[in-house]
Amino acid sequence: MDKREKTDPKGTPFERGSRIRRNKGAWRPLVDVTEIYCGDRGIDRNGQYNLYDAPIGVGLKVEQATKSEPILEAEMEWELQSVNPLYMWEDGGQYHMLYGCGSGACYAVSEDAYNWTRPEMGLIEHNGSKKNNIIHEQLQHCQGYFEDPSAPPEERFKTMGGGPDMGWYDPATGERLEGVEAMKRTDAMQDEGDAYKGPQALIWGRTHGYVSPDRLHWTETEPLADRPVNGAISARYDSHNEEYYAYIQLMGYAAGGPTKAIGAASIEQETQVRAFGLSRTKDFGQWPAPKLVLEPDAQDDLDIDFYGANYFPYPGRDDLHGMLIPIFHRATDHMDGQIAFSHDGLYWTRPERKANLTVGAPGSGEDCGAHYWRAGILELPDGYWGSPYTASSTLHGVDAYAEEGSIFPEQRPLQIRWARWRPHRFCGVEAETEGRFTIPTLYRHNSQLRFNYRCKPGGWISVELLKQTPYIHPDVDPIEGFTFEESDRLTGDSIDEVVTWNGKSDVSDIGGTIAIRVKMFQAKLFAYQV
Repeated sequence: MDKREKTDPKGTPFERGSRIRRNKGAWRPLVDVTEIYCGDRGIDRNGQYNLYDAPIGVGLKVEQATKSEPILEAEMEWELQSVNPLYMWEDGGQYHMLYGCGSGACYAVSEDAYNWTRPEMGLIEHNGSKKNNIIHEQLQHCQGYFEDPSAPPEERFKTMGGGPDMGWYDPATGERLEGVEAMKRTDAMQDEGDAYKGPQALIWGRTHGYVSPDRLHWTETEPLADRPVNGAISARYDSHNEEYYAYIQLMGYAAGGPTKAIGAASIEQETQVRAFGLSRTKDFGQWPAPKLVLEPDAQDDLDIDFYGANYFPYPGRDDLHGMLIPIFHRATDHMDGQIAFSHDGLYWTRPERKANLTVGAPGSGEDCGAHYWRAGILELPDGYWGSPYTASSTLHGVDAYAEEGSIFPEQRPLQIRWARWRPHRFCGVEAETEGRFTIPTLYRHNSQLRFNYRCKPGGWISVELLKQTPYIHPDVDPIEGFTFEESDRLTGDSIDEVVTWNGKSDVSDIGGTIAIRVKMFQAKLFAYQV
């Protein structure tokens, strides 16, 4: 029996409505429907059916990112008008960034995460000079950067991704196909189907890995897998299970590892849209093909692809995970972004399936694309949580050889910007007018209830507490002293506000379990702590 589960003297579990969770007393963001009690129809004390604690007038709504001005724009001649954020970290009171460009992976540093400089690294020669900030000529193909606490110091940091060998090949001869030859072959293969008897074209490459003691000096390992990957990789080390994991865009290979489909389906090979899967391994040098975990479905616009997986462990929690997903709209050829959440890294939900990062105004430099990269999120010195993204003023699928200036008269080089949120404000329960909902029974770990919320002018939030939510029994009376009538209404905007009732905030004497009823008017509740 789980040591955390309590039993009565007869051995029967009690407090059955309680959700036993890790991270005791941590902030609990409202990111999916498991945090909202669905309500019950029960028989009241007069023998009549009634509905108790149903969510009414509220919805789970994503929060739009606020955008910074460009923090880096492709302006050095070796950047070739291209910059993409690969990896960012804070260390020694400074912020550090690896970013990809046309000539390789580069290094930049900042005191405040907004104003960046390019130190001369003297590592890589470009056009006869080492006066540049390039640290490696191939690492721009990798996006799965992470720290490995289990590794020896010389391999403390790792990355994985595609490489220069990825491309179109003749499967009969192994010859790499250059120029338009591959397109001619693939077009003929698609047009003629089984009737085509000419030379074939097959995309191939290897999964490459690199290790580093300091994030700046990298050594290539043996190939991690004998199959291609593109740059859409987000990887980490799981200290709980002592294994590596990576979210990888599918490339037409059957899933590896122990997870298999029921029956004969092989969705990883058969999917016709860009989607991503999860690969896990104990050995960084050997990666199985990923198992599909999230793809566009029938509830989405029919023209979208998932262009990668910008995964991040949720701050302060080890039982919650986030994903910022770059969305490619095939019909309009632009990029924006959505957010997803998971409690186990396997099953993901997307609140609203709505962009939380949108393109900008004409001339902004991001009027054609706002593309989440794979650098996760970082706590910024001004208190925001930020994720870097690439801003583009050209549509994604435009031929590189087109006269882009005539198509995009306000074209600018690629930019890196911050997408930002105040802490825990990726998503929340919102009442546009008046609404109510109940947070179901959970264990109390603190002596106060705290809310992270925002009210519009005139808006408010009231709270009452229950011992537990109703369940196939009459409505539960609120705890005396903690009712709506005694609640001190919350107004304004706060990321950490103590809830009070007639000035009283101490809830330590109400027992071990608690359920929270909320009434709101023109307000949004993002997270709570109790």
